[in-house]
Amino acid sequence: MINIRGVSLVYNQGKQNEFCALKNINLDVNNGELVILKGVSGSGKSTLLSLIALLQKPTSGEILIDGTNIAKLPDAFCSEFRHKRLGLVFQNFNLIEGLSVYENLLAPFALTNFKANVREEMIKRALELANIAHKRDENVSNLSGGERQRCAVARALSMDADIILADEPTANLDRDNARAFLGLLESFKALKKSVIVATHDSIFDELSATDRTLSLRNGEIV
Repeated sequence: MINIRGVSLVYNQGKQNEFCALKNINLDVNNGELVILKGVSGSGKSTLLSLIALLQKPTSGEILIDGTNIAKLPDAFCSEFRHKRLGLVFQNFNLIEGLSVYENLLAPFALTNFKANVREEMIKRALELANIAHKRDENVSNLSGGERQRCAVARALSMDADIILADEPTANLDRDNARAFLGLLESFKALKKSVIVATHDSIFDELSATDRTLSLRNGEIV
């Protein structure tokens, strides 16, 4: 599903402060595969996720998803592609404060034409999968860290994305909630979703569902 070929990302190219964040990355992620990207802060793992998520574009190389080179997509199509195909989970949750759990899941549907009954069924299913249905009407400002992460996961699942990208998803969780998140990852795998997690958290060593663990150092897979 995901084929990364010779991807590099250079900031301030040609300038005195030029910095190569990623160097000739090659990576294939198959349908339903769970891949962990490990490395210290600054190793390039989060940068690689941001390229797959279309949040920025590589300096060189190709990123293919089902044969489409998303690195070459016009900006006008990037948001639509991300909206339909990708579920993003961030370490700081990126929830809309002041809204309920349900309203946070409803927000992404503003740009779609799903019928109301279909939309409601999709939201209900995502809430159940993320084990946060019991907090459906709770304001997200009142949630615990673990509940906020489950809300973020439910939002990532609400559009039935087949690719889940998680950037340091346990960074703001205690050990119990981090282990609960590992359980969610196992359920993603059961749903045949492709999952890529960027982390430096050793708790992921406990995850038995992992297909591969790759290490990044100084912008390279080692």
